Amino acid sequence: MKGRLQGLLVANAFVLLGGCAAQGHLEFSKPDITQQGFAQDKAACQVESQYVQVADYAYRGTFMEGVNIQQKQNQTFVLCMTSKGYSNRMVQ
Repeated sequence: MKGRLQGLLVANAFVLLGGCAAQGHLEFSKPDITQQGFAQDKAACQVESQYVQVADYAYRGTFMEGVNIQQKQNQTFVLCMTSKGYSNRMVQ
């Protein structure tokens, strides 16, 4: 059972990493925002996202723990930027 779970996690890791490589990155925009205003908002959201330091229970103690924390930090960053009025789009 343990070997089966590890195999599943390894397969998911490859799918996750492959998907990330193909996606590109998010670009945020907001009408009438200055470069300085954007930089301040981005920095504030980056700081907020760094407070997320705990993986979901299923990933704790596994090699996927760091990936799970990074995913949660990225989600927190996007939610923070969205809450500040930014829209986002995927750029290749």
